[in-house]
Amino acid sequence: MSNPQIEVVQLGERKYIGIAVTSPLKNVKGIGEARELFMERNDEIQGKVDESTYICVHFANEVLFTYIYCMQVTELKPIPDGMIGFEVPNNQYVKIQSNGEEPYGLIDKYLGDKGMQSNSNSVSFEVFQFGEEESKYNAEILVPVAL
Repeated sequence: MSNPQIEVVQLGERKYIGIAVTSPLKNVKGIGEARELFMERNDEIQGKVDESTYICVHFANEVLFTYIYCMQVTELKPIPDGMIGFEVPNNQYVKIQSNGEEPYGLIDKYLGDKGMQSNSNSVSFEVFQFGEEESKYNAEILVPVAL
């Protein structure tokens, strides 16, 4: 495995539409079903920024975990029935292209080494390409940085 490149990037405001699942953190369920529904219905999403890429947005606290299969869009209209639309504000992110190593562990180490912290009030992203294996070990991962 090669050394994955880790960098800090600034992302502007972005809009997303997709299928969400929320579950108790201690017993996460429903992600597979949300993925299946998203794959069946993603053609209903209009104004996609990149047809070849989908994003899994996620956040958690000590009680709940939310995972959203979505597409970045140019605007939040229309939102298909049963889907949600949302905006993510400008923020800095630690970005890594995973290469088979545990990406979140590498990001945590990077943040610690740089004296930085993740922003628990924002969301993280896993970016995937349609037609490729969906795994955190084969994704572009972005974790928000506390400013």
